[in-house]
Amino acid sequence: MRSGSNAREVETVNSHLSDDQITEWVLGTSDEAILRHLETCHACSAEAEELQSTICSFHDALHATAERDQRFWGNQQLAFRERVSAKDWYPLHWAWLVAMVMVLITAILLTRTPNAPQNYSNEDADDALLRVIQGDLSREVPQALAPAVLIAEERNEILTKKTTRPTETTLKKRGQMK
Repeated sequence: MRSGSNAREVETVNSHLSDDQITEWVLGTSDEAILRHLETCHACSAEAEELQSTICSFHDALHATAERDQRFWGNQQLAFRERVSAKDWYPLHWAWLVAMVMVLITAILLTRTPNAPQNYSNEDADDALLRVIQGDLSREVPQALAPAVLIAEERNEILTKKTTRPTETTLKKRGQMK
């Protein structure tokens, strides 16, 4: 078996460098095998140089933007204020109108006189409730079963009338008997 660095060296010699290996070179943490490969392989060295120049360009642009003078930032602030003040704030007018209408409606509702309060005391309400309960307790049949009781009474009346009322056949028999 080969050691880790020897296996890596063979890999870099036989093929191109990986993105991680190029990143190590850009960061300055690469080993001797990567450096030897970059000396011999033009494709890898071109890719590594391109990555390094891109990072340097980004770095320079970032510093140039950050190091702008106060006058530039003052001009930016002024341009922003001009753009904001130039806009028509028409929707803001509608918002004020809606807010004023809501205030007006609230004022009307709050200034209305409420209905005269009911002068029921707690004792009157308690007495009324006790009367209703007393009435329910004094009934022979609960109020929910009252219709069923009426139906049963009518049925019993019909049955008793049929048994007491003589039918035509019973009348004929009586007439023949006399």
